[in-house]
Amino acid sequence: MADSEQLSSGLSGLSLDANTAEVPEAGSAEGQLPEPIVTSDGEWIDITTLVDRAASELASGALIKQTHFTLFDAMMSVEVMDPRLDMGILTADDALEVSQWDIDRQLTLREALWVALQLLRCEMTWHGSASLLQTLYTCNYFTANVDGLPIGQDSSNAVRDIVLFPIVIATGVGCRYVWSEFSRYNLFGEEDVQMGTIEPQFFADFSQHDADILLYEARMYLEFRMNEPGARELIEIVDSRRHWLRALGLLSAERMIEDASAAADGLAELRQMHVAWPDDEGTPVRGVFDPKCMRRYAAAAPIKPRELIEGPACVQELERMAKDLELVESLVRVESVEHLVYMFQKIHIRAPSPFVRSLLMTTLANNEHVVLAESPEALVRRAVLEMVAAPPRALAGWFANGDIIRVFLDWFRTLAQNPPRARRVAYKCLGTWDALQGEAEQADIDAFGAEHPGRDAADPAQNPFWVSSWVYHMKLMLLEGALLGGVRLHVYAAYELPIIFGYATQGFEAHAAHLDRMHMGAPGAARTQRLQRVGVLVRAQREMAVATWLISHMFERLLVFRAPWHSKHSDAATVLRLESTSAQRARYALRFRHVSMLGSPTHLSFDGWCASAEHLDECLLPELLGHAQNALSAARTILGDAKDHRDSGNASVVDAWADACRLLYAVVVANLVAMARLQQSGVLRAKELMVSGAAALEYRQCFLQADADDAANDRPVRSKKQRKDIERARKWRDAVEALARNKLNVTCVQGAHPDWPVFSVPGA
Repeated sequence: MADSEQLSSGLSGLSLDANTAEVPEAGSAEGQLPEPIVTSDGEWIDITTLVDRAASELASGALIKQTHFTLFDAMMSVEVMDPRLDMGILTADDALEVSQWDIDRQLTLREALWVALQLLRCEMTWHGSASLLQTLYTCNYFTANVDGLPIGQDSSNAVRDIVLFPIVIATGVGCRYVWSEFSRYNLFGEEDVQMGTIEPQFFADFSQHDADILLYEARMYLEFRMNEPGARELIEIVDSRRHWLRALGLLSAERMIEDASAAADGLAELRQMHVAWPDDEGTPVRGVFDPKCMRRYAAAAPIKPRELIEGPACVQELERMAKDLELVESLVRVESVEHLVYMFQKIHIRAPSPFVRSLLMTTLANNEHVVLAESPEALVRRAVLEMVAAPPRALAGWFANGDIIRVFLDWFRTLAQNPPRARRVAYKCLGTWDALQGEAEQADIDAFGAEHPGRDAADPAQNPFWVSSWVYHMKLMLLEGALLGGVRLHVYAAYELPIIFGYATQGFEAHAAHLDRMHMGAPGAARTQRLQRVGVLVRAQREMAVATWLISHMFERLLVFRAPWHSKHSDAATVLRLESTSAQRARYALRFRHVSMLGSPTHLSFDGWCASAEHLDECLLPELLGHAQNALSAARTILGDAKDHRDSGNASVVDAWADACRLLYAVVVANLVAMARLQQSGVLRAKELMVSGAAALEYRQCFLQADADDAANDRPVRSKKQRKDIERARKWRDAVEALARNKLNVTCVQGAHPDWPVFSVPGA
């Protein structure tokens, strides 16, 4: 009884009205945290009934809270049922598991094998952006104090000291290299790697050389016990650890800055690494891994639960990381800007691990130590000369201030970031490139005027605008990548796709026209071939953008994505309000706010978009499908003719270009197959659906208004014609709803370019 009275007394200080609660002044007695309410015997008591009774007295919007609890605290809080709250709480089973830990336990080879394999799972999960407290720090051998232990020496616990601890230490030393890349420029933050507030140690007292010697001695010991269970599997782990650790040392930024050829040596080490998940995973050891280890560390916020990668999957992840590290070596020996562009597009598509992207970033992050075969200035200068045939003396003054080099490097650093951040930063970079284009135009006018005093330097028909043409070309590539990158990231709602690809169509059209102009002003076979190579991809993407625009518009009308009336969150009146012209204009301005201020290409205005949409609304669905198929066929022809294209240019550039063609070709073919299936299914030929887009929107407006009136009990007197129109509109709605049960799939096909969608309807 006393406990209940104490609890009621404690709750009496709570405010039941969030609107009238006052925030106490800082330093006042009221601002101090209250003493916790405990029972006389220190046990928890059940307050469910009391809380239920108190909650029943609350009005809508009221809140039970302590007076010191502010709005800021509420925004920073974690919900009561959030699983993060349980990440540090020991259950009875957890406590039993923790009690089993014994660092002096005599290990067998099969037990050491199990620990080593679980540690590999932890490491690969950490590489995939998990926290240390969820992965590596859960291993008690990894966080143990090894001072005084006879590591690498024969002892009474030889398997632990000669085999397991060398593997654990080598893992830590390798992670130290990775961590140094993560924290070098703080480029990725918690979007990629959960750093938290924990300062990692990673066996700082051991060098790479120390770890290599320990692994060598472990291998010798295991060879002596080769016939025992688990020995062969442990030898494979030891060998792979040695190759991985050596490769990380050779591919580190410090080593490559010192000697660029070290990257090739690092790849040679990776090619010798063989990793396979064994059928025999060893014998589990109780107490070695503590999933609730975060209770021992001070963390800024609870961490979301994270499952470890499964065994075979973590081997695949390690192999993928080794494959992606080849990109670093490719960057070191890049030979031209064109090659660099294709290579970074490939990096963007493959989306390598945070460590690989960080290492790629480091090679371009220091202007004084850029790990490239040529200096950035030489690459950019040669790119302008090769693309637009600019006279060398016209470029002398332009490269003096270094702005173009800085902007150029900033772009490629952006491409090396994770996809969401790369897309955001790309929009910011667009403004820089736009300003650079204006400066380049003036520099081109001055240079042309000095070359040809009697001619009009501001006339595009006379002045080829050498540098600004190249800057405009690069800016358009950045714009196209940022715009289409949202498809892969699922940024766009389905009803937004017609707007996005309507704008993309205009962008690719402007890009193709610009390349034609550059082609006419660039004499020389080599320059012509390079422009043709770039032009092939741009023209193919232009046709793909047209087709995607038509397809997405067709599906928008077919399944009425503009705010579906059957959504449980939207009544008819709300839908009508959301579809007002002012609301659509505001959403349009918000979507394209990043590019609305660019000088070129001319920004697609909302009125221009409406005019284009009205033009498409006059077409029937089969007509839209036919036009889309024609555009896709044109793109397939362009890419098909280019598949076997070879010229006298650099072989690596041609190979990268052919790979880009192949990825786009896969998107085209997949969409053609999907459209053929849709046409054969007959879903577009239902009687109720054979209307124009304008008529469909009129139907929709008609029944939405009728539904809104019915819901408001405001039924105006309707004429016979109005009643028939409403009946016809509702029949059309029923037909579309029957079709809409098959949701539109917007997917990225394996082996295709992920920035281009493939459309399909299940069952078609």
